[in-house]
Amino acid sequence: MGSPGQARVIMKAYNHSIFSWIGSAFWIILTGLRLQGAWQRVHMIPVLLAIQAGLVAWRLVVRHAQTAGTSWIHRIVAWLSALIPLALVIHHQTLLGQALASLGLLLVLWALSALGCAFGIAPADRGIVRRGPYRIIRHPMYLGELISLVGVVIGDPSLHNLILIHVLLVTWLLRIHWEEQVLSSYASYTRQVRWRMLPGIW
Repeated sequence: MGSPGQARVIMKAYNHSIFSWIGSAFWIILTGLRLQGAWQRVHMIPVLLAIQAGLVAWRLVVRHAQTAGTSWIHRIVAWLSALIPLALVIHHQTLLGQALASLGLLLVLWALSALGCAFGIAPADRGIVRRGPYRIIRHPMYLGELISLVGVVIGDPSLHNLILIHVLLVTWLLRIHWEEQVLSSYASYTRQVRWRMLPGIW
């Protein structure tokens, strides 16, 4: 019969697996909806969004187990931050906005591919990745999302979208702070890669 400590470890792993599969199922459904949108509109951006959702669904299942995590509040904020972009309302699009959105999504996909099994939505220590865009800046996925959302705002600068963008910026700053706190070897990474998101600025 196992010890209470072993039971807690097993239960923690079981809960992690359940939440990973639930999260993955959500992103799989989202992938299907985005593919449907891409088929109906024959547009590049829904295709990129579908690829992003599919990658997230896969990474949530195959990701490394975390060696350190954060509180439930941090996890809730992280998931809200990931879901808020779904609430953006786009009535109009411009060529510049579409170009920026596509560029940002390509950077997000590059960062997702580079992260591999170290990906996670909530702040956790699954190891530091130093390949791909992570050789240049420390948080390329947030930068890609920012660029794509700027494209959205250019296309449809409604009050609704502007409020959501500002809320997202706050959640991103919080997530960056929490992620940097939880990573065990982050100090050595900062010596290798100086800038968080904007080279020469921050």
